[in-house]
Amino acid sequence: MKTFSLLLLDLDDTLLKNASWFDDGFTHFIANHPLTKHLNGSALLELFKQPPRYLIEKLISNEYSPSAFKRARWEYVLKHVNLSMDMEALDSLDNLFYRTSMDFITVDDAITSLVIDLSRNFELGIVTNGLYDPKQKLNNMGLGKIFSDNNVFHAEQLGYRKPNPRIYYKALEYFDREPSETLFIGDSWTHDVIAPMEVGMEAIWVNGNNVLPPTAHKPFAIVSDFTEIRNVLLGKSV
Repeated sequence: MKTFSLLLLDLDDTLLKNASWFDDGFTHFIANHPLTKHLNGSALLELFKQPPRYLIEKLISNEYSPSAFKRARWEYVLKHVNLSMDMEALDSLDNLFYRTSMDFITVDDAITSLVIDLSRNFELGIVTNGLYDPKQKLNNMGLGKIFSDNNVFHAEQLGYRKPNPRIYYKALEYFDREPSETLFIGDSWTHDVIAPMEVGMEAIWVNGNNVLPPTAHKPFAIVSDFTEIRNVLLGKSV
C-alpha cells in the first residue's frame, strides 16, 4: 500500500462542521441584533449561505476581495428585508457575526483525539478557502497547538483559492514534500479531490451527504465522516 508522509486537510465541513458554528452562530446573531431580532432568522440564513453565483464568481476571480465579498453578501441578504447600510456598518455587522459565531465552536473529543494521533504518524497542514479566521476556529476546537500560522494555508491571506494549483504547491513547498507523498482530505469533490489529484496527490473524500462521485476520479478512499479516517490511516499500514 502507498506510503504517505504528509496529510493536507480541509477545515470547514471536514474537520469542523459548519452547522456547529456558522448556522447556529448566525441564527443566534440575527435573533439578538437590534436591527434583525424581529426577522425570520432561518430565512436569512438560507440567503446568507446561498449568495448569487455572480458574487461567488467575483470572489473566485479576485474582482472582489474577501472583505468586499462579505459586504456584498450582507447587502444581498439585507435587501430582501428592506434594510441598507453603509460600508462601515456592513463591516461592523460582519465582525459582530464573526465574534458571535466563534463562540459556537467547541472541542469535539473524537476529532481532537484523531488529529493528535494523526500528528504522531504524519506531518499535518490545513488548506482552506474559509472566509473567517481558520486559526481562531482551530484554537476553539482545541487544535491550536497542532496547527500553527506556518502550517495553515488560508486563501484569504494568500490571494488564491482552491482549486487553483498554487495553493496546493504552496503547502508542498513549505513541507518540502512531493505530491506523491501527500494525501489530501476534504469534503469538496472539486477542491479536495479533483484538484489535489490533478497535481499528483492522492485524496480522501469526506462524503457526508452520501452522493455519487460527479466524475470518474478514483480517490484513495471515501468516508462519510472525518472520524472514519482513523480506520483508513491508523487501522492499517499506509
